[in-house]
Amino acid sequence: METTLQSATSASRSHTIAPIKRGGFDRYFPTSDERLLEYDIDKLVFEARSPYQKVQICHSKSLGNMLILDELQNMSEADLIYTETLMQRGKENYEGKEIVILGGGDGGLLWELLKENPKHVTMLEIDDVVMKACSQYMRSVCGDCLDKRKTSNYEIIVGDCMKTLTHMIEEGRQFDYVFGDLTDIPISTSPHGDAWDFIRLILNASMKVLKPTGKYMTHGNGTSCPESLTMYEDVLQQLAVPVKFTKDVAFIPSFFENWVFYQVSLK
Repeated sequence: METTLQSATSASRSHTIAPIKRGGFDRYFPTSDERLLEYDIDKLVFEARSPYQKVQICHSKSLGNMLILDELQNMSEADLIYTETLMQRGKENYEGKEIVILGGGDGGLLWELLKENPKHVTMLEIDDVVMKACSQYMRSVCGDCLDKRKTSNYEIIVGDCMKTLTHMIEEGRQFDYVFGDLTDIPISTSPHGDAWDFIRLILNASMKVLKPTGKYMTHGNGTSCPESLTMYEDVLQQLAVPVKFTKDVAFIPSFFENWVFYQVSLK
């Protein structure tokens, strides 16, 4: 026993975790399955608390500026693959199409969609603080599309997206694409609770404004969370109207993991 203890204490390599650095700004953020990652963040670029959430933009040596919402990494300047997989660039044709974005406050999706020559894009985002911060500090992601709220080919409506969606349903408006760029699929033991109720609400409302040939495009969660992804797919099969779906996977640099994206259409 004594020999074993001596060899353990005199080992040249340690497998213990280094102490987490405190003070200044946070460098640690979780993966989708709540493993803790240390980022090479060297500067806090922006910080404010909006009426809805804590908004930060940090600078990472390898990822560039990164948007952090309520202590969760959302988008970095190195994450173009996220947007391109969400919109299925090269697989979907957006030219001349009418599109709605639910959320999308970093402006990345709007900016990339505008490059595809759509007829019109309507973006519904609740948090003006996020948009103003990204328009100043994340311009490689959003370009100049957050500088104006309305142009000939897009409009940004600031407010609760469900209220606008409800008006669209009442007016009988329909779109070629609806993007759900809102909350991730929750990590839970069952598909119940406020977050799941919100997802069902958004999904059912979105199906009502889709053209018969339209698609609902959204992000899911990490591949390390198969149970939650399965629950989401079960929810899709239980919507008010029958749907079918496909999915794609991409490695997202600022998440340090593979992320799942869904393409949902009416049967």
